Amino acid sequence: MHVNGFLTSQIGYDLGDPKRALIRSYRGDYLPEGATFELLSAVAAETEVRPQPLLTGSVRYWGEVWNAHWWEIDFSELEEAGSYVIAVRAPAAGERPGDILHRSEMIELGDNILWRTTVEPIALEQMEARAQQARNGMGWKDSGAEWREANSHASTLIGLCELLSIGFQWLASDQVARLRRQIIHGCDYLAVLQDAGPRIGASKGALVHEIPNHLLLIPGDTAQAVVAFAYAGRLLADTHPEQGAAYVARAVRAMDYLIVDAAPYGGENFSAMNHGAPEDFQVPDEFMTRDLAMMMWGCVQLYAAGQTAYKRHAVRLARAVMARQVPASQSEDGLYGHFYTFASASFTEKANCHHHVGHDTGTTFPHFIVPLLDMASRWPDHLDAARWRTCVRRFAESYLIPGCRRNPFYLLPMGVFPGEGLLSFCGPWHGINVSYGFGAALAAACENISALPVLRQIVVGNLQWFCGLNAGITKKSFEGCLLWRDEVPEGEALSFSQIYGVGRRWTGNWTGIRGTVPNGFSVNPQFQLVVEPTKDNDEPSLYTDEDRIPHGAGFLVGLTALRDRKRFER
Repeated sequence: MHVNGFLTSQIGYDLGDPKRALIRSYRGDYLPEGATFELLSAVAAETEVRPQPLLTGSVRYWGEVWNAHWWEIDFSELEEAGSYVIAVRAPAAGERPGDILHRSEMIELGDNILWRTTVEPIALEQMEARAQQARNGMGWKDSGAEWREANSHASTLIGLCELLSIGFQWLASDQVARLRRQIIHGCDYLAVLQDAGPRIGASKGALVHEIPNHLLLIPGDTAQAVVAFAYAGRLLADTHPEQGAAYVARAVRAMDYLIVDAAPYGGENFSAMNHGAPEDFQVPDEFMTRDLAMMMWGCVQLYAAGQTAYKRHAVRLARAVMARQVPASQSEDGLYGHFYTFASASFTEKANCHHHVGHDTGTTFPHFIVPLLDMASRWPDHLDAARWRTCVRRFAESYLIPGCRRNPFYLLPMGVFPGEGLLSFCGPWHGINVSYGFGAALAAACENISALPVLRQIVVGNLQWFCGLNAGITKKSFEGCLLWRDEVPEGEALSFSQIYGVGRRWTGNWTGIRGTVPNGFSVNPQFQLVVEPTKDNDEPSLYTDEDRIPHGAGFLVGLTALRDRKRFER
């Protein structure tokens, strides 16, 4: 695309975090070699003829990816709250400073800006509005439509539980009470889906996908519901003991169904394109690795809720997951430590392959092996504890870090596609924002097992992607949207916050509910799988505006994990 852009966070930068701006262009000579930047007080930049810069540095050419050239401006050294402007200068001519070539929009630096501006709109205002607008007042209005899908509700509940479990200490008492009410509200709808199972002949404990449109069983729905029920149940044990115990009992029934009766979904709505699988691939009678990892997480949550018998199942499932880790001898595109999708297949997991209703539904948790570290912490003397830590370290240092370093945002990649290598935007039938949020939490957890500081860049980079430091919206972006349109000049890429109603400028979505995070950047038009996953096609060319509820939940999990880590550092 023939566009240029000066890209900055539209919400702000937290003190203590990496702080960067990026410039993109279709031309490799857009900025001259030796260009520098100045960080100026916004007031001084507006009122003084020659404002004194507070920080200066080199503009670094990052390289070319996604059919664009990128330059990085790193101003992490500045640790003073305030409003600023970045000016980019041409190289000096003798003693005369170079001309100002570009000037950013005003940016904000402050203490926990991201937390203070986003948590209440996403976790409380949005969910309360969606509870009111849901069919019959049950569950949350999701996707801007009438659907209330099990996977969307379960993954959103997991995000809200993470916020309540860790983030309560930074919330006011009334906010905690509101958050708790939303967790109960969401669990009660999952309970309705579970109670509907016997009506279609399902085994006790299984959840139907959605009422009233999709009365069918997807094992991944039930696996996510186990985590949600068990997590919520133990968090409510002291304030709502009867409800908490009932949710844990539901988690037990759901987990027992998965262990005893559940079978893989089968091949209906399996996308070979999404998975990077051969066109004629026959789906085996196996659970995907991500399903096994979710079941493992459910067992760990049940153990934490007092159901200690599930420890042995967590251990068994962990061994199944680790057996599918890609060894160094089978590296692809120089990467290893990630996971094969099936034990019997040679292609590897993608960060997100959610589409339609069927085999791939709800596949939004990216390589989420965080429970392995929880297990190592809970059971440090277990004979597998060292293997759990090694598995996570190998993934972090041999896949996550080198993969995220291949783009200037440290963004979680989609995955490796045979014959094409590592891709970022090809694959999904719409954007994958939910996976970026959980990806940030995954990187934060990996900081517990790897001392490499680049992991913090990955955490912050994936969160700032939501906040406006992303590839930028162009005029072409709207070709991927169904409803949202805005004025973007031809040839420009403008930074937009992807949290509706938060920031200097934000993306649109279907409902216009404050705190909503839409699907995000993609190469496929929304709800279509028509673009081949190739290196040439891989770019954030389109935007997709459907507003599913898990997107904000993923962001909350990543943001909470980041603040928790910074708490211990301080």
